[in-house]
Amino acid sequence: MRKILTGLCALGLLAAVAAPALADGSARDVQAALDSYLAHDTADVALVGGPGSAGYDNGFWIRGGDFLLRANVTLQARFEAMDYDETQPPEIGGGNMIVGGLGQILQVPQDFGGDLSGFSLPRATLKLSGEAPCNIRWYMELEFGHFGRDALEARLGDVTPENLGSTWWRDLGQSYNYDNTREAWIEWGCSDALNFRMGQIALPTTRQLMVKPELQQFVDISLASAFTGQLLPGYTDRNRDHGLMIHGAFGCNSEWSYMLAITNGDGGDSIRNVLDHRTSDGLAFSGRLNWAFAKPIGYQEGALAQETCGLYGEIGAWGFTYADRVDKPHTVIADTTRYGVDVALGYGGFSFTGAYTIGTDENILGAGFDVDYTAWLAQIGYHFPGTAWELAARASNYDVDPAGGGGGSVSELAFAINYYLNGHGNKFTVDISFFEGNDPGSILIWDAYTGIGGYAFGEETFGTLLRFQWQLAL
Repeated sequence: MRKILTGLCALGLLAAVAAPALADGSARDVQAALDSYLAHDTADVALVGGPGSAGYDNGFWIRGGDFLLRANVTLQARFEAMDYDETQPPEIGGGNMIVGGLGQILQVPQDFGGDLSGFSLPRATLKLSGEAPCNIRWYMELEFGHFGRDALEARLGDVTPENLGSTWWRDLGQSYNYDNTREAWIEWGCSDALNFRMGQIALPTTRQLMVKPELQQFVDISLASAFTGQLLPGYTDRNRDHGLMIHGAFGCNSEWSYMLAITNGDGGDSIRNVLDHRTSDGLAFSGRLNWAFAKPIGYQEGALAQETCGLYGEIGAWGFTYADRVDKPHTVIADTTRYGVDVALGYGGFSFTGAYTIGTDENILGAGFDVDYTAWLAQIGYHFPGTAWELAARASNYDVDPAGGGGGSVSELAFAINYYLNGHGNKFTVDISFFEGNDPGSILIWDAYTGIGGYAFGEETFGTLLRFQWQLAL
């Protein structure tokens, strides 16, 4: 206290002595310093373009000079009903034991399933994007929808992103994309043919998983695409992982496009790998090449943007590889490979999407156990010219083939009707899907976004999923 009082007295004495000098010259010095600081104001105002401008063009936007902020909102209000035929997952406490990971001899308890129905809001998505000086672009996707997080955590027991325990099953899953931030990245656009993107990025994969949820013909993706998504890291409604991507388009009319990505391989967004003792330093590598041999349609489904008698056509190929490991202790999960081809065709109001996927997990859990996977999709649609109506149908299938025998395939047959009030921006969709197991070892996957909410086994008819959805995408 004595030192503080002494210091205050000294400060007061110094101020009294300096006051005459300040009265003469310091006021001018302070004003000069202030003028020098404020001199940058003119340049700053010019940089952002004065008051800027705002409007709406496929999204709300605000622009000032080299800066752009764009905001998009997606709302999907849905009624859905899953009705199991013959064999149902039990609805008793404690539930049934299920295979925890396709291709892995693991079991996890659950206590839900059976015939269920109700209203939901699976997607309430806010997308923010924009531009900055020096050809910089950015994107951030936030999800607040009613997609089923509690059910996911219930199915996985205590395998949640927040838990860092030592149980063997929890150590296999490093993290999950259940958080609000689904995707977020920064991009430097060097040219049309060369762009660098870094952050939490969407992975190059099969075509239907490259299509934005808003631009689909059905309420959601096919059973085959959902299965493919579960074979890749970071799957919720799409596959995302942290890493770096190089992408671009080239050719006389930019008919060729490519994506090459290096990512963590674990898909997690809750814990940075440098802080997560379970991760290893291995990286995943993925890529996609797309060729628009006729009029390009981009990553969308249907024929809304198609000319009455025009032809469009694109073909793509993709691949993914990852030496999946965890540390502390170092454990082999599997040597993972996935690849596939896909096509999009259309003429007039007709549209077609097809895909074939192959996958392999080798040396699972270091035990020399291998599993092969295949999946295929065929989807057709017809948009009646000059009307708001579209009909669509699809068939899809996936097959799990363990090296030791067992496994089996599951088939989907589905139909949809779309009524476009304002294109994909405001539309009604009703669809119905029939799922069937073809072998004694068939397993119906669990997927929150599609609404397949429980497991079923064997070769009995699994059931029927009926959905009605109203989508508003601004």
